[in-house]
Amino acid sequence: MNRYKFFLPIGFFAFFAAITFYAAVVVADTAQEIAITEVIKKQWDKPNQPVLVPVVVVSHDFAIADWIQEPRGGRALLRLNAGHWQALMCGDDHLKQYRRLTDMGVPDADAEQLIAALTQAEAQLSLDQQTTINSFKGMVDLLKTPHDHAKSHE
Repeated sequence: MNRYKFFLPIGFFAFFAAITFYAAVVVADTAQEIAITEVIKKQWDKPNQPVLVPVVVVSHDFAIADWIQEPRGGRALLRLNAGHWQALMCGDDHLKQYRRLTDMGVPDADAEQLIAALTQAEAQLSLDQQTTINSFKGMVDLLKTPHDHAKSHE
């Protein structure tokens, strides 16, 4: 029995270390989601048409956020650049396609993670929210045409 006396404290330590790590990851993810939501709102919010961001999924330096600005909605691809999130692209269901994401520079593993997380998160939305998000048609490169894109939020 004495030779097992170290397993209990080690087990407790491992358990609490795992809980602490998990809590740190959840807090970091929440902070990223808040920062991404703020970027989208700062860029497109209007007094009479606020932007809602019901879904944000993050994988390392890339994220996809669903946005709704009645009567329209869509998805935005973002990248963490020098500690700040930057919207790269707004689009439709193409932002849920592996090849499209990797063609835009998203690493393979991140593309897979984003698609899986986005599919799971969007399944929790109401049918009305899903329909509004899917109302965006096409893809807009925000780095090339940031001002033209603002019209699609009107």
